[in-house]
Amino acid sequence: MKQFLPLAVLVFIFVACGSSSGGKKEVLYIPTDMPDICQNVDFNVDKGMRKECGVKPARYQAYRNVPMQRHLINPNQASLVKTGNKIEIRFPNTFPVTLDSSQISGIAFSDSKRLAKIQNTMDYKEFYTESKERYKLFKLTIPSDSKPEVENKLCFRVPELKGSERTRSVAMAAQMEMLDCDALDELVKKYVK
Repeated sequence: MKQFLPLAVLVFIFVACGSSSGGKKEVLYIPTDMPDICQNVDFNVDKGMRKECGVKPARYQAYRNVPMQRHLINPNQASLVKTGNKIEIRFPNTFPVTLDSSQISGIAFSDSKRLAKIQNTMDYKEFYTESKERYKLFKLTIPSDSKPEVENKLCFRVPELKGSERTRSVAMAAQMEMLDCDALDELVKKYVK
């Protein structure tokens, strides 16, 4: 009888642990390249849209780095994507730009925050230098979700497209160049009248 007591205790622990996981919220794998119609859908409520939008239940063994995404207002279709500890900003028709944790702070990535777009601002400047070099620059000001609010400033230069109209296609992505915001302010002060 004493031999069966430890076995009974182990069986009881396994049954108790197995039944307690049933009340947890389902974790979903939500793709970051969904069409516009899928971006503002709560997939926990509207389960019928999961198949059309490519949303699947996440199994931690299969999906270790589930991407979380926050959309920006400006520029259109831009977003911040967090996978594990890595954060990157994605613009349409460009390669993702990896950001340091010091460049962007206070942004919450969760399933409920995914539905709320970040109310950021964008300042765009385009000009030519004396040597006829064309500059297309923009500064993003991204407010944090935390209190007190922190303004994250990111500055970029849009590269010139390579190739001719005949050889270039929409599918060819460009590499966005990160720029120091102080350098951007100096260039704007010097060339924009």
